[in-house]
Amino acid sequence: MAKSKSSKKSKQLCDALAKQVFEDSLWWSYERVGSDELINLSSALSKALGREVSSLKDIMGKYATSQLKLKIDDAIENYRDNRAEQDLRFVASFETVHGKRSYQNQMRVFEISDKLIVWSSCVDVTEMVELEREMVDAQGRLTLAQVIERQKFLEDQNRVIKDSYARQSRFLAWISHELRSPLLGISSLVKRLKKLVGDSVEASAMLRTINMTAEQSTYLVNDILTFSQTEYDSIKLHPTKVELSELLENVKQLTKSIANDKGLNLSMVQLTEHDSVYVDSVRLTQILINLIINGIKFTQYGGVNLEVKEVKPNIYLFRVSDSGEGIARARLEEIFEPFAQVDSLESSQIQRRSPGAGLGLFVVKQLVELMGGKIDVSSLKNVGTQFRFELNLESAVQSNLADKSSQSLETGNVGFSYDDEGSFAESNDNSKLVVLVADDSEINRMVIIGYLEDFDCEVVEAKDGMIAWEKLQEQQFDYVLLDIQMPIMDGIEVARNLHDAFQNGAQPNLKGVFAITAGGEVDGFETDSDVLVSGVFDQWLVKPVNKSQICDLLNTDYRNKPQPTNSLGSEPQEHFQSRSEKMTARSDLDNNIFAPTVTDIPSQFQKLIPAYISEMQQCLEQANDMISIDDNAALSKLAHYMKGNAMLFQLNGVVELCKQLELAQVVSNSHKARPQDSEKIVEKIHLAIKSLEKSMSIGHNTDY
Repeated sequence: MAKSKSSKKSKQLCDALAKQVFEDSLWWSYERVGSDELINLSSALSKALGREVSSLKDIMGKYATSQLKLKIDDAIENYRDNRAEQDLRFVASFETVHGKRSYQNQMRVFEISDKLIVWSSCVDVTEMVELEREMVDAQGRLTLAQVIERQKFLEDQNRVIKDSYARQSRFLAWISHELRSPLLGISSLVKRLKKLVGDSVEASAMLRTINMTAEQSTYLVNDILTFSQTEYDSIKLHPTKVELSELLENVKQLTKSIANDKGLNLSMVQLTEHDSVYVDSVRLTQILINLIINGIKFTQYGGVNLEVKEVKPNIYLFRVSDSGEGIARARLEEIFEPFAQVDSLESSQIQRRSPGAGLGLFVVKQLVELMGGKIDVSSLKNVGTQFRFELNLESAVQSNLADKSSQSLETGNVGFSYDDEGSFAESNDNSKLVVLVADDSEINRMVIIGYLEDFDCEVVEAKDGMIAWEKLQEQQFDYVLLDIQMPIMDGIEVARNLHDAFQNGAQPNLKGVFAITAGGEVDGFETDSDVLVSGVFDQWLVKPVNKSQICDLLNTDYRNKPQPTNSLGSEPQEHFQSRSEKMTARSDLDNNIFAPTVTDIPSQFQKLIPAYISEMQQCLEQANDMISIDDNAALSKLAHYMKGNAMLFQLNGVVELCKQLELAQVVSNSHKARPQDSEKIVEKIHLAIKSLEKSMSIGHNTDY
């Protein structure tokens, strides 16, 4: 009897549990009958879903995927393969009356009456899934934060590097300036001392060694600065109109003493149809000097030859050959690397390292490529080495005028001519020029003052910008030479103050203000042309400044040239007007015409008038073509070129017209000035040249 009651209670418990599982638990079942799907849901799951379910997709609602079907197929396939109970668990998202809920599905397969039934119990794990997602997101945010922090760290490091490089660049520019100044002083003083020591062989030999050492040190300073700039792509080219013949002569003068000291010949050959080109003369000179010095270094007998050939229009081939030891083929690929040095093989067959830092050829390669060329080298042992590169150089409008280097310009108070031997001639006017030299380097002042005293100038010196400005307020000067980098007040500030003072009537004797720089500071100005046009500086000189350059400065009156009474108009008096405002004020050109004659031109240039007229006529034809196609940039360059020639012949009216034509192109680019203005100016220049031509035809008692 007791056993019967126990069995009854067990059955009741099983029924209760079965009812609990069947009705109150979350479950669903799936059965395939032919092509139909039979789906059953527990009362609890059906209530939770709150909708009719007739397919697998209906179970998941709007979150339906192929997940359930794939899991069912896997479960049935595994059961058929293994004939064993499967326990497959996965999490799926269901659409419920309470929103999106995540259920863990525990899937089993049963076989009843040869039919496979898939049954899955569900457990709500929404909170667990959300927690897991938050943990993953938190980890992701942590990773992202780490990435951001790393990026910020790298940016900070990059900024530190850039700041460090900026300080390094400023330091190198400053140290270059400081090193060049004493080196320039040494070279210049050695040349002056040679005259004092006379025929002393021993003293001359020592001075020659000192000079060679100073020159080599100067080249090394230039290479170090250029190397630093190329490493950070900070070199900028400044093309200007250059006479190749003059540039080559300058290169020869700078390197011939080194060749002479080794008893070598230095020759140069120029085979070009055009001589005037646009190029960065400083960088091209640096390239050629480095190649020549490299050739001298490895040559014991014979010499070095530089050849420049115009192989095609605007294509110039530069070839530097030596008769030296040659370079082994295996080393040719290495010579352009920084700090690479080739072993020099002396006649005694003892190898030694060549002197130098090993930067020269690296600098050459970088500069050639920056200028759009490519350098290559060929060499034979005990025969010699040849470097060659081609540059595409825009040809300037060519001039048929004779070389003006031997001419004497007689403007202002004094005129000089100067030759390589150091001789000079003064004009008949005995009045002295008063010149202010401002430079914080005593050696620089000594050198420049020495040049000026040779020309019998009265010189006042200042060791900083403030003293220079005080001197300018105390007395009158004809010329002012200002170093750019000076303490207290730099050369630019002094020049601007002087410009304002001159515009207001102070310093009426002023003929020119010149900037002197050791290089590296050019980018601090607007542009070279802007500085010159604005009247702050009349000329820009890069150290080392030689005696012939000083002579050229003293032969030109930049500020007080007499203006014709029939001028196109004078500059506005307000010194604070901008250039664009000045050009706007000039936009309504009057009908006055310049009419120069032969007598307006210095006698020493009158034989060149026919060539000048012919060239100007060609230039004016080109100007009209440029106006027709609205090529303002080319017209500005052409106007600048014509202005230079007119200044040479001292045709002040034509100079003024060319200056207006050049400035008009600046206005055209920014304010859309009418092309008719340029046409009027060109027509006035044309009439002026016609007047000059007519005066030649009727004769002015001048023997041509």
